[in-house]
Amino acid sequence: MGARNYKIFFLCCLIGACVNKAPLNSRRQTGDTTAVIELALRTAFIKGKLPNIDALKKPYHHGDSILFTSAKNLLALLPHSVDTLKFAVLTPQQIMEPVMRESDSRRFPNYLNLETFEKTLSGYYVSLRNQSTGFGGGGQIGIYIEKRDDSLTVIKTQSSNIN
Repeated sequence: MGARNYKIFFLCCLIGACVNKAPLNSRRQTGDTTAVIELALRTAFIKGKLPNIDALKKPYHHGDSILFTSAKNLLALLPHSVDTLKFAVLTPQQIMEPVMRESDSRRFPNYLNLETFEKTLSGYYVSLRNQSTGFGGGGQIGIYIEKRDDSLTVIKTQSSNIN
């Protein structure tokens, strides 16, 4: 092998080592984030703690899927399903486009918005909002999740109706 081939080989090894290390850390962070979001959704829906859930489950243009959105930095981490729940993960603009063309205001859907996702000293705080695309209404829940070792536990919830 010539000197040029060694340089190319060394450069490929260096790039390969850098590429392989980056996803490992992001996978761990993504795993925690996804697990926390899924636990918050189970708490809100399956345990029935989110006010006015029925308005979210009303059929609309996305069939039996619940419209789900968040800030752009979290949108890619939102699950498309949790247990038996199905979500249509969309940007706020994608949710509002068909609503603007809707003539029957009774058909305006509610959507779920992941409003807050914060890491705290002992775990996480997640805020989910059931929000109307029309004239108001819905509900909100704040969920405090404790992380101990590799386990996540809901330690407190606060919910309220939105009129």
